[in-house]
Amino acid sequence: MAKKIELLAPAGTYDAFLAAIENGADAVYLGGKLLNARQFAGNFDEEQLEKALDYAHTRDASIFLTMNTLVLDSEMQEAVEYAAKAYEMGVDAFIVQDMGLAANLKKLIPEITLHASTQMTIYSMEGIKALEALGFDRIVLARELNLEEIKRICGQTSLEIEAFVHGALCICVSGQCYMSSMIGGRSGNRGKCAQPCRMPYSIKKDGSDLGSGYLISPKDICYIDHLYELVAGGVTSLKIEGRMKSPEYVASVVGTYRKYLDLVYETKDITDSKVGRHKVSQEDRHKLLQSFNRGGFSKGYLLGKTGPEMMAYEKPKNWGTPLGSVVLQDKSTNSVLLTLENTLGMGDGIEIWSGSKFQESPGGIITKIVKDKRLVRKAQKGDTVWVSVIKGNVQKGSRVYKTSDKEMLEQAAATYSKGNRKSIIRANFTMKYGQVPVLNLQDAYGNSVSASGEQFPQKAVNKPLTKERILEQLKKMGSTPFDIADINLDIDEDAVIPISELNNIRRSAAEQLEQKRILSFKKEAANFDKRTFNLNSYFPGNVKKINRDKKISAIFYDYPYGMDFKDLDVDRVYLPFTEIMGNEGLKSIHETKKEVYAYIPAVIRGNYTEILKKNLQKVSENVDGFLAGSPAAYEIIREKLGNNVPIIGDFTINIINSYSLNKLKELGFTGGTISCELNMSQITQMKYPENFDTELVVYGKVPVMTSEYCPVGGSVGKCEPRKCGNLCKNGVYKLSDRKGAEFLVKSDCIDCRSTIFNSNVLFAPELSEQISITGIEHIRLSFVDETEKDIRDICSLYGSLLGHDKITPYMEKLIERIKASGFTRGHFQKGV
Repeated sequence: MAKKIELLAPAGTYDAFLAAIENGADAVYLGGKLLNARQFAGNFDEEQLEKALDYAHTRDASIFLTMNTLVLDSEMQEAVEYAAKAYEMGVDAFIVQDMGLAANLKKLIPEITLHASTQMTIYSMEGIKALEALGFDRIVLARELNLEEIKRICGQTSLEIEAFVHGALCICVSGQCYMSSMIGGRSGNRGKCAQPCRMPYSIKKDGSDLGSGYLISPKDICYIDHLYELVAGGVTSLKIEGRMKSPEYVASVVGTYRKYLDLVYETKDITDSKVGRHKVSQEDRHKLLQSFNRGGFSKGYLLGKTGPEMMAYEKPKNWGTPLGSVVLQDKSTNSVLLTLENTLGMGDGIEIWSGSKFQESPGGIITKIVKDKRLVRKAQKGDTVWVSVIKGNVQKGSRVYKTSDKEMLEQAAATYSKGNRKSIIRANFTMKYGQVPVLNLQDAYGNSVSASGEQFPQKAVNKPLTKERILEQLKKMGSTPFDIADINLDIDEDAVIPISELNNIRRSAAEQLEQKRILSFKKEAANFDKRTFNLNSYFPGNVKKINRDKKISAIFYDYPYGMDFKDLDVDRVYLPFTEIMGNEGLKSIHETKKEVYAYIPAVIRGNYTEILKKNLQKVSENVDGFLAGSPAAYEIIREKLGNNVPIIGDFTINIINSYSLNKLKELGFTGGTISCELNMSQITQMKYPENFDTELVVYGKVPVMTSEYCPVGGSVGKCEPRKCGNLCKNGVYKLSDRKGAEFLVKSDCIDCRSTIFNSNVLFAPELSEQISITGIEHIRLSFVDETEKDIRDICSLYGSLLGHDKITPYMEKLIERIKASGFTRGHFQKGV
């Protein structure tokens, strides 16, 4: 039998936490009031957190604290102090995204257990190796991995591996989404995502509208049919998403997964492919759907890419389950006549789809059901009934969905209302003449307590105290978190004590064990003294002196074929790795004395990885260095080419504080691009390490999403990946939102991966003087769809701005033209 896998549940509130524990979660992940990726959940203050820890630990469950957002320099001291306090409370592990925070926590609390958040974009063994060097104990894999990739990773690392199995699926690879941040100022990397992926869009080709819908809104994933494969594959933890969901949702989903995970373990040999399978009942499948779904569930990427099958184009919110259709509406009574294909009860919630796109659907909680002119509390499949209260326009034949089931919600709430979960313990009870009786309790963690009575046993005069009665009384653990599975009795014949005395002994022992168990999980951060701690004293390395002479780099997300780089006013050029291979045009760029770097994106799993490994050596002979979008790309380069190749980390690594910059340098990077989510004050105040090439993006359409889903193949071609006939290359495609903003979509045909670029260019030429007095060495200009003339003019403009030259009338007109076409100052003035 394989080691038992962990079922990991979400909790955004204390009730949701109870729902998770009482329905069989082995561990719960939750957020405090500081630095977690669900800032709009209820979250836990210190008192609630300690209460939850004590409750979980006495019931054989663990708690992982989410500190999975990026941390600003100004927040780092508070973050480390908060983590130290939570560690001492007994938090079992910390889920972290920020590289600098992870480095500080490991340095200051070496014993701390760190889990790498899925926000760190880990999808390969190379990425895992990079994080292992940072001291992580567990990796939460990217949700885009398929079953074979997960199995391969589990077989190649000693670190714990966690995989999502149920809940919302981000269309963007986690950690690589800047869309909410760039268009609305609410950063997903800072826990405030506004979910622009759940908004309606139309897709355009060369300006022509090809259709609309919720084009980048995926269905939720459900892997309950594949628990056996994941367990057999070596995954440590199965993770359910949902810290924004209700306690009833948590209860229903966790309870269902607990049931089928336990069924997997009923087999004797989990490694035998012929056993361990389980069939999910229709009742349980319906329970999961009724709890929450968006047009049913998908397998996500678990069995490979599926394209449109994984998307919820019609509606982005909970669909519920099909209930029936509309026959007639009576507006005078706010009633609708329905034909049912499922049961409907008083208090259930329904929604009627009018058929009109992007409009709210009429519905609500049902307060009245009339069948054959009689009020009923419940109607059955096949019935035709009037329901109230329904306001708004309803069309005949419209589909009706049951969005909530009152009876199911009540059943779910009942599962966690009384606290029935117990921890199994053993007991020894001694009752001897001439001695006070003693009850000893032991748990599975080695904790042992003893409670003594106050009265000596007497010889029974009338009715003796039987062993059966003693066992019965001792096993009455009531509201305690314990259940005695085995009791050893050592009692003298006919010895008797009052039942009240026996009960007092039992209660005292249980209370002692509960307190001892709680205290056993408390820790001390041995190297951390909050009274004298000042994080600045731990800052590594020397800080770079300010140099006002900045260099200019230009990144081309598409290779600019035919472009003459001779007069381009830049010092460094970044070109796509796959376009550099065998490109003779590089010679002409080198002749201009410009540096040429090969750009490798943040996500390169699949065919791209093989292409990279195969061609690295040859490409390295024609470039001066590499721009790596992820630690995984860095690991591959170092493994293939050694330690002497310059490697700049891209902004997709999400470097937002000085500590992360220093850690990047320690890992072996020669430079790093700081996050696009910092404001000028934060950029100015950062401590830039000496002998480290730092860079800042100041112009261009920033990539705001990287996705394994291709909107072109999915919503235009309506086909599975790699079956669109290179549709993405036959025209310029853009997603247009409700306000008319257009987001360029670029797809590759290597792995059918897509990148969505911001609608407006990042442009703040008036801040050039401020940028010149920061520790930044390079400013970066990003080009994706500009003309060659525009590229030249923009490079010249920034050359003049940074050279403190006078701006010509032509350049003033260029600035006006760029601003008129749509621009954003990004976060330079506001930050996140």
